[in-house]
Amino acid sequence: MNRLWGIVIALLLLCSIINPAYAQEPARGYLSFVDENGSTVYITGWETKIGDQCITENNKRFEVVGIEGEIAHVKLIGEVDLSLYGQPESNRLLSVLIPRIAWAEGNKGKVAIYNTHDDESYVPTDGQESILGNGGIIKVSDAFASALKTNGMEVVQSYTKHDPHDNMAYERSRRTVVDLLKQSPDAIFDVHRDAVPPEVYSTNINGQDVSKVQLVVGKYGATGKQIEDYALQIKAASDKLHPGLVKGIFFAKGGDYNQDLFPKSMLVEVGAHTNSRQSAENGIALFADVIPTVLGIAPTGANAAATTPDSVSGSTGLGTPDAGPSGASKSIGWIVGLFIVGIAAFLFLSTGGMNEAKAKLKQFTTTEFANFFGSTSKGGKHRKKTNNEKDKD
Repeated sequence: MNRLWGIVIALLLLCSIINPAYAQEPARGYLSFVDENGSTVYITGWETKIGDQCITENNKRFEVVGIEGEIAHVKLIGEVDLSLYGQPESNRLLSVLIPRIAWAEGNKGKVAIYNTHDDESYVPTDGQESILGNGGIIKVSDAFASALKTNGMEVVQSYTKHDPHDNMAYERSRRTVVDLLKQSPDAIFDVHRDAVPPEVYSTNINGQDVSKVQLVVGKYGATGKQIEDYALQIKAASDKLHPGLVKGIFFAKGGDYNQDLFPKSMLVEVGAHTNSRQSAENGIALFADVIPTVLGIAPTGANAAATTPDSVSGSTGLGTPDAGPSGASKSIGWIVGLFIVGIAAFLFLSTGGMNEAKAKLKQFTTTEFANFFGSTSKGGKHRKKTNNEKDKD
């Protein structure tokens, strides 16, 4: 019995030694992705496996073919044409139409935010890289929420704790995601920070020191392809609005990171533990400018002028004389205009040339179209003529 109690006490002592380690988990080691020419093309603190891929800041896609120590050897797959992902659903007509309809209907858009690793912190600002239950990453999420609201969006933010920072954290945060999805968000973000040297994320945009962001895709989840396309849409919009803000996209072979629950889910890393929290807050605020565009929603806040079509943005209010046509009228006008453009395109493609298209259109308007609207009046003339003939008789 004494021996049994001795074992129990020893186990309790062991647990008391191990558990505090979660309060300040050492930063992960990082890998440098090196291509066939010996050049470092990407750096990340994510646990990497052979077959994982990344898209660099300049949109080149690489795949990991071997790992030796702190070096991941990669091969170039090709360059990604982000112009294919530059608009929602890869459709420029829809990209013009959808924001206007959403704006006319008053659709603000709703974004959900949470932190799987709520302990993650920024050493220069927070003093340590991990603070159990109250990491600096929570304040970065607060800055994200504030910037989204400035852009006129609705935000649902969860402060649920998922400690400790271990392999089961994503299982615990999965319950949080399920709860957030009950509020029907248009997008959901899990906000993290990386663990690499500061220069990997440090940059300056518009004279402001910011930390870049990295998008992480659980490529082999149930919604993997949808999430991949979504990440490319985000990077395309960001490259256009704030070039250099998105460091790249990491495709992790190891898991889905709860992205299988919703096709508009994204894990975003903002800076590293070696960057200041203020620079991370600056970076995530710029990232918030991108979200309305990606979701097809016209922003209404301070950044609306930079991201809203000219015919939608402005200081005049709906229903005032200076506002001009109402939002609904503008939306209908756009629908009619796009319908006319579609007819013209159909005629051109079906006839093979501009002259033939004009002839076809003229025939349609002068005969078929006229007959459609004039059949009743022509019939009346015919009946009148018949009556006159009867009178003469």
